Amino acid sequence: MSTAAPYTLRFMEWQCGHHGTRPDDIPVSSVEQAQAIVNALGYAISQPGNARAALFKDERGVSIYMTDDYAEVIPTDEWSWAPRTTIYRATPEELAELLGLQAAFDYCYGGELQQWDGTKYLDDMVVVTTLSVEAIEAAIAPVSWYGSDQRRAVCDVPPVIKPAAELLAELREAAQELADEAAEQGGAA
Repeated sequence: MSTAAPYTLRFMEWQCGHHGTRPDDIPVSSVEQAQAIVNALGYAISQPGNARAALFKDERGVSIYMTDDYAEVIPTDEWSWAPRTTIYRATPEELAELLGLQAAFDYCYGGELQQWDGTKYLDDMVVVTTLSVEAIEAAIAPVSWYGSDQRRAVCDVPPVIKPAAELLAELREAAQELADEAAEQGGAA
């Protein structure tokens, strides 16, 4: 049996405390444990302070706001948590191929595959970028109170970073399915 905590509690925005030092990530074993931590922090915050945390695991996460004597309630049903955005990291060649597979992307995910520049807020569930892993991590890093005038948060819950090869394989397969369906419909006419 694994003793690793299945959840991570990360403070994504931290605008409180005498020195404004954001706490490190906290591995937690349950939603109830995370709720106790954010409740305790909420009681310790005095105005004008506030903080925002994310509790996440695997592919889903939830954002929690805290201020003086208050912390949002964390839903215990993980299926009510939002899916975490997936950032596919691509080479310029992979990006060109992905952009040529828009019909397959629409078939699989609905809509158009969006390119992410590291500054736009991550509203889409799936995005692609040619940024380095280091640049992605810098862009999605939590915002401390002393950095809030220099940059803004691009996500409430950290995204999942994957290689574009995974998305390419999925979209190539979908493109083949679409081509096969079109051929069958064309042959039946």
